[in-house]
Amino acid sequence: MSPEQLTCYLTDLAMAADVVEAIDDRDLQRRRGWDLTRWRYDLVPWGVRFRYRDRQASGEAEVIAVIAFDARGASALDHLARTGPRTTVLLLG
Repeated sequence: MSPEQLTCYLTDLAMAADVVEAIDDRDLQRRRGWDLTRWRYDLVPWGVRFRYRDRQASGEAEVIAVIAFDARGASALDHLARTGPRTTVLLLG
């Protein structure tokens, strides 16, 4: 699954939890028709950071899915997005 495809799936934190579970369970990935072999995750306050690594194609990317919060927290995420690899930040309501 590409970073762009993952971004489309992550509509809320429940879906992010489903993806985390599927990363740890290849049988679940197969049943859902997902290929998450290049994905890893880190649980972060208020959400999850998904990390993608593909040496041949697009390199590294991150998708950070977190609960929407105050402007100060959003500013910190914005800084992270500008300093990391290709990073997409999803603020989920």
